[in-house]
Amino acid sequence: MVHKTRILIVEDDAAMISMLKNMLEDEGFETRSSVGEAALKLAETYQPDVILLDVMMPVMDGLEWSNRVKSNPRLKKIPIIALSAANFATLKRTFKDLQADSFLSKPFEIDSLLNLIYSFSHHSQTSDMNVTNL
Repeated sequence: MVHKTRILIVEDDAAMISMLKNMLEDEGFETRSSVGEAALKLAETYQPDVILLDVMMPVMDGLEWSNRVKSNPRLKKIPIIALSAANFATLKRTFKDLQADSFLSKPFEIDSLLNLIYSFSHHSQTSDMNVTNL
């Protein structure tokens, strides 16, 4: 059975969620979405291959969310791609503290996002195979 790459979208904007889900599912990815505490619980059960994380969200922002994921032994190795429409100066300060593996500024090029997802998901699946074969 072929493993479909699982992507968790942590985003509060319904239009962005819809656009990402449609685009990613058309590419053959499996997606789920949520925000805040519910997204943390979903990450635990869903065990995504890649997380797309909006930086600016109400209640629990991307900074807090990513820190909680990276401090969780079951989730810390999952690559996080941070997405934000914030200005460059804000992003530069935030990205130092944000425990993300990569970053894209909104609006982003679809090809750039897909390249990152393919890169991270391939690395993740290769690492899983290596661990299994030891």
